[in-house]
Amino acid sequence: MRKTQYHTINCILSFILLVATLSFSSCAPEYGGPNPVNYEDFVEEQDKYPAFSPDGNYIAYYHYSSQLPEPADYPSGLYIIDKEGNNRTLVLEGHHYNPAWSPDGEWLVFSSGGVIQKCKTNGDSLTTFEGLGGQNSSFEHALFFPDWTIDNYILFDRAANVEGESNLYSMKSDFVIPQPIYGNIVIAGRDPELSLINSRITYMKASSEWNHWEIFVMDTTGSFDQRLTSNNKDDRAPTWSPDGSKIAWSSDVRVHTMNADGSSQKFLAYGQYPSWSVNNEIVFSHANADYSKEVLYIIKPNGSEKKQITY
Repeated sequence: MRKTQYHTINCILSFILLVATLSFSSCAPEYGGPNPVNYEDFVEEQDKYPAFSPDGNYIAYYHYSSQLPEPADYPSGLYIIDKEGNNRTLVLEGHHYNPAWSPDGEWLVFSSGGVIQKCKTNGDSLTTFEGLGGQNSSFEHALFFPDWTIDNYILFDRAANVEGESNLYSMKSDFVIPQPIYGNIVIAGRDPELSLINSRITYMKASSEWNHWEIFVMDTTGSFDQRLTSNNKDDRAPTWSPDGSKIAWSSDVRVHTMNADGSSQKFLAYGQYPSWSVNNEIVFSHANADYSKEVLYIIKPNGSEKKQITY
C-alpha cells in the first residue's frame, strides 16, 4: 500500500513538473525575443554610424546588406542621404565605417579594414593611410573612429594599446605627420571628437579599474582629463552639441544627453551612435518597428519630433 502511495505521489509530481516545463518552454520564445536593447541579435539589414554634414542637411552612414548576392540597387557601402531620408547616394561600395565630414563638406574620412581612408563625397580621389601598423589583418593596432576637425586635422584611435604609446592620434588632413594626439601626451582611449567651438575633446575609455567604457573630456593639450560617466555600463560614441555645452552618447543601447561637465544626464531614446548637427538635431541608429532591420532616426535634444529616415 505504501509503495502504491509513493508511486501515485511520484506520478503527480512528474505531471506537475512536465506541465511547468511545457509552460516555461512556451513562454521562452517571447522571453528571449527581440526588444529595444537586444535588437542587434535579430536585425538583418543594418544602417549604422550616421554622421551629420557640416551644414546639418545631409547624413553619411554605413549600410550593411545581409542578402547574398547583394542587391544591385542597395549593396553594402558608404552612403549619403538628406535629413528627410531622400536622395540616397552610394559613395563607395564595401565595408566603410564611422564616416566624418571635412569642414567644407566635400570629403569624407572613414575606417575600412583597419586603415583610415578618405574620398570626395562622390567617391572620387580615394586615399588610404596605412601608418602605425593599420594594415595588419588581425586588427592589432588597427585604426578606427576618425573625426575631421574644423582646423583640418584628423583625429583617430589605434585599437590596441601598446605600453607606453597613445591610443589617440592626430594628423593633418593630407595624411601626413601622425602623432599622439596634440603632442606626446599618452592618452588611452577610443573614438575622439573635437568640439566645434571650445577646443575640448570627448572620447571613451576603458580601464581595468572599471572594466567597461566611460565618457571623458580633456582639452587639446591632453590636460584636465575628466571622467563624465560612472554607471557600470558601456558608454560609447560621444558627440558634442553645436555650442559645446552638451554631449550625447549611447549607454547600453540607450542614447543620453548631459552637460559638458557630466551633470544633468538624461535618457533620450533607445539607440546607438548619435551625431549632433549644427541645427540642433541628433541622428542615431536603432531597430525598426518589427526588429527586422537597423535604421536611422532623427530626434530633437528634448526628445520630441522623433522620425525614422531610412527603411
